[in-house]
Amino acid sequence: MTIFYYAYGSSSIASHIAIKETGIEYQAQRVDLANGEQKTEAYLAINPRGRVPALKVNHQPILTENVAILYYLAEHFPEAKLLPIDTFTKAQVISLAAFFASSVHVAHRHIRQPHQYTTDESAFAEIQAIGRNTFWNYLQEIDRLLTGKEWLFDQYTIADPYALIFYWSGVRQKLTVHDLQAFTAHKDRLIQRPAVRRVLEKDPDARVVLNLPK
Repeated sequence: MTIFYYAYGSSSIASHIAIKETGIEYQAQRVDLANGEQKTEAYLAINPRGRVPALKVNHQPILTENVAILYYLAEHFPEAKLLPIDTFTKAQVISLAAFFASSVHVAHRHIRQPHQYTTDESAFAEIQAIGRNTFWNYLQEIDRLLTGKEWLFDQYTIADPYALIFYWSGVRQKLTVHDLQAFTAHKDRLIQRPAVRRVLEKDPDARVVLNLPK
């Protein structure tokens, strides 16, 4: 049995979309971050880091982190065509996903969770301001990568739903992401994909923030 642990409004949605794209049977297990379920003994036994996503596949060890889960799904289910065939282009996709995880996501975390970077509450505002500026610069970079293109690469890949998470986060932070024309068009294409819609329509925040069509 495949069990996927995720949370509403989190970056785990990228991997959730990828699972939907594969068409496999799986059990979706939502973790209630707002009420601290990720800190419970039961969940820490699944992922000691207390984070989502996490993927359990039969008797294999738990797989964590978006980049790893996205790569596993794309490689194990090649019929879903979530990665290019060419090895170098495939590496480029993984490189971009790693950048999303190590830089874009971290910049956003500086906005939402400044307490993770200092115990000095008087420094929170500066950390958030720097994070906000850095995050916005990264969103503009993604927009440039998408200019004149349907997807981030020559085909739809695991990088595309991952990018959607940051568009969503930009709207939440009241950044002018709607002015990023290529990124906004990319978001509009993504939410028309059946797998994307099936995941997002269950998330109350996504329905509103991403303005899902009825």
